This record gives sequence, C-alpha cells and structure tokens, in this order.
Amino acid sequence: MRHSVAGYKLSRTKNERRRLLAGLARDLIVRGSIRTTLAKAKAVQPMVEKLVTLAKGGRTASIKKVLSNWQTMRMLLSDAKTRFRQRTSGFTRIVKVGTRVGDNAPEVLLQFVDLRPEPKKEKVIDTKKLVAKSKKAKP
Repeated sequence: MRHSVAGYKLSRTKNERRRLLAGLARDLIVRGSIRTTLAKAKAVQPMVEKLVTLAKGGRTASIKKVLSNWQTMRMLLSDAKTRFRQRTSGFTRIVKVGTRVGDNAPEVLLQFVDLRPEPKKEKVIDTKKLVAKSKKAKP
C-alpha cells in the first residue's frame, strides 16, 4: 500500500528527477506551455503553482526563495504580479492531446491558464490562380 507516499518517481533517481522537474518548470515559465507526458505534468504542476504564488507575493524573502531555484525566474517575478492579479490559485492547466506515437504514452499540454492564443494567420488569396480558374470555367 502507498499510505503517506507523495510525489511521482518517474523511474528516475532523486537527482535525475529533480533536474527533470527543474527543466520542465523552467521551460513552462519561459515558453508559456509545454507538451509532455501526463505523469510528468502532474509532477511538475504543484511546483510551478508554488513558485507563481511565491513570485506573486512580492516580499523580499519570497523573491530570494524563487531566485535561489533558477535564474529564469526573473521573468516570472516581473510577470506574476500583473498577469495573475485576479487569481489566488490555479495558475496552470493540463489539456490532454492524445497519445505519443512511439510508446502510446498519454501526452498533455501543460500551460498557464491565461495563455493568450496566437492570432490566426489570414489566408492569403492568390489572385493569379483565381483569374486562371475563372478563365477555365468560362467555355
């Protein structure tokens, strides 16, 4: 039985697991969303939530604690107060996207909730092709 056993081992040693989760958290903060397996996303999500909460606090001790983890957290510190002002928790979400081709592992997108969607690119219409089609259509 797994009574009082917390966390995911992810088939790695302690140091490997710590480095993996640090890299995933860093990439999530820098890029805004990452595509990974469900188990890894569930393992890194609480870490990121706690970091955002600390960064949002703005106290000197909190800032030192966040910066002691990674240098890329400066982005998080500058962005957290304005970006997550309305929220007290739930800064990230997990969106299932299917299974991976190689080993059929469930893949997900781990992203910040307020991720702004990229504007859709407008379809460019080639006028030469339209003219050519209209000439062919007329007998």
